Amino acid sequence: MSKPSKTKRSDSDSKQDPKKSKNDVSSLAAASKNFMDLEDKEVESRTGENDLKIFKETCCELKRLMAEILQLKISGKTDEETNKKIVDKRIEASLLFVTLKKLNRIDKLRLKKARDTTHDAKQRVDTFHLQLENLLYEVFHLKKEVDKCLEFKSKDEDIELVPVEEFYHEAPTSISKMELTKNNQHKLTLARLEWEFEQRKRLSEQCRSLEQNREKASNEIGQKQKQLESLLPRLTSILESTRPLQEELDLPVERIKFQKELAVLLPDPLYILYSQIKAFIEACDPSLQISIEGGMEDAINFGSKNKTGLDEILEDVDSAESDMETEYETNKRSATSNKIKTDWQLTRHPLRIQLKIEGIVINFSYLTTLNIVTVDCKSVQQDDGVNQLSVIENLLSGLFPNDHGDESPSWVNCFQARSMINGKITEQGKPYLWAQRLAGLDFNGIVKSTPQSFINTEFVETVIHALKSRITYRFQFVKVLHLLEKGELDLNQDSNATFPPTIYSRLVSWTTSTYEECLVASKNLERLLNFLELNPKSLSFFKATLERESAKLLAVFMVPVDYPNSTPICSLELNWNGKHNRENSEIIRRIEAEVNVPNNELPPQHKIDLLTVQLKKLSLHLDLITEIDGQLMKKGGGSWQSQSVKPEFATEKMIPQLIKGHDRAYPTKYDTGSGFFLHH
Repeated sequence: MSKPSKTKRSDSDSKQDPKKSKNDVSSLAAASKNFMDLEDKEVESRTGENDLKIFKETCCELKRLMAEILQLKISGKTDEETNKKIVDKRIEASLLFVTLKKLNRIDKLRLKKARDTTHDAKQRVDTFHLQLENLLYEVFHLKKEVDKCLEFKSKDEDIELVPVEEFYHEAPTSISKMELTKNNQHKLTLARLEWEFEQRKRLSEQCRSLEQNREKASNEIGQKQKQLESLLPRLTSILESTRPLQEELDLPVERIKFQKELAVLLPDPLYILYSQIKAFIEACDPSLQISIEGGMEDAINFGSKNKTGLDEILEDVDSAESDMETEYETNKRSATSNKIKTDWQLTRHPLRIQLKIEGIVINFSYLTTLNIVTVDCKSVQQDDGVNQLSVIENLLSGLFPNDHGDESPSWVNCFQARSMINGKITEQGKPYLWAQRLAGLDFNGIVKSTPQSFINTEFVETVIHALKSRITYRFQFVKVLHLLEKGELDLNQDSNATFPPTIYSRLVSWTTSTYEECLVASKNLERLLNFLELNPKSLSFFKATLERESAKLLAVFMVPVDYPNSTPICSLELNWNGKHNRENSEIIRRIEAEVNVPNNELPPQHKIDLLTVQLKKLSLHLDLITEIDGQLMKKGGGSWQSQSVKPEFATEKMIPQLIKGHDRAYPTKYDTGSGFFLHH
């Protein structure tokens, strides 16, 4: 019976243990808090200097105790008294460690408190600084508002008011109120504005009445004008009724009559040119059209104005200047005189001859002072696939040998400030020699004072045929250029048959260029032109790029202005494992020689394809170079590719003999029957 009671007591004890543990924890927490509060108070009451002094004393004492313990241990005594001393000193040292820990804890608390104090001070400073910034912003805003008020301008300031004296003199007393406005500027301004308003209302009424009168007069004039204008349609209808009869009988009476009236006013050179070409058109080629363009009144007045000599014009300029003039004014007057002199020398007759050939309009003008005929042209053909600028560029240049129209053909003009005039003449058109000869002006010998009234009719026919041929070929050439810009090498069936069915090299770029750009692209170009005795003014320059994978062939083409009557010339550079041109490669020289040779195999109807044939030949040569070199490389004789790699291009063309002769020439002749490439 005693065991169960003992079990109950143990159970009650186990139930009371958690309460005791909770009480112990709470008592420990309270003790810890009291201890921390005590240390906080101690931190406030103690100073850092005293703690430093205590720290040093404690360290010295600890050092001393350690030394004594060391001496006792070194002495080797093991009696009870010595051991007791060591234990006592060890206890004293441990107590000193407690002191050091307390000092360290107090120091940390002091440091934390200092940091908290500094942080609070910084926050207060930041708060004050923010308040100051807000106040400064408000002050700045108020200043801006004050400045706006000070700078405010009312619209009444833009109104131009009558003077004050006039206001008091003219304005009624009900508005002026002198006794109130005399000493009050604000009321004076209001009164003047009121008077201005009254005046404007009165003037507005007057303006309205005048507008009504003007409108009434305008209506009367309009009615009379309509009556006069009604006569014009009647007269026009009468003329229109006779026009079908004129057209039926091919009698453009009005136009012919007007052209005859203008022909009378033509200067002699233009009249000779007009009459000769018109006679040729009527006799041989009615498809051409020639007309006289310009105003009749301008031509009539030009005769009287042209009688005024240059000396009289310059005298008028000199008389307009004062006698006492500065150096700047003298230079300015000299420049003005030079400009007037140049303009007078380049005076153009208001009438001009217009010749239309296959979509090209050629204008012939006459410079009266220089006594020369100038020519310019423009394209009137509407074709989206044709570049109009390419059509007329250098169209008439080099129509005959060494006739580019860059300088005046007259020896007299050599003494008329030639350097200044030649550049200006081309702005009026170009003075080609054939145009002077058509106009009866002979500059081969002594210049005649009057033009010849008769010229060789065969020369007129020669010029017309040359113009028609040049224009026809130019339109065809521009279409060829359009295809080349798209990378298309289109040939007729007969021309295509002379090439293998598959050519891997392709035209990737065709661009128009200039002589200067081509000199940079091809360093041998100038030497080639000098060797061939070609004038850059008679050439058009283009740059082409042909590629077959890594092999790139760059070509500079020089196309004569009379293409296709003359063969284009090309200068080549192959970029494939180095740069190869006519200076360092016999193969490039051989390609240039073959491509630049005139091709007489093309029929006349396909003559325009000469440039395309040349480009296709270059594509074929690039294929042959790459494939033959690959085969030679397999045999240990390749020269273009690196010997450390495999041939880059596969051999697909049938070439029985790769090279021939001491110059290692490769075959370029394609046999259409067998498909073999043979040596010449």
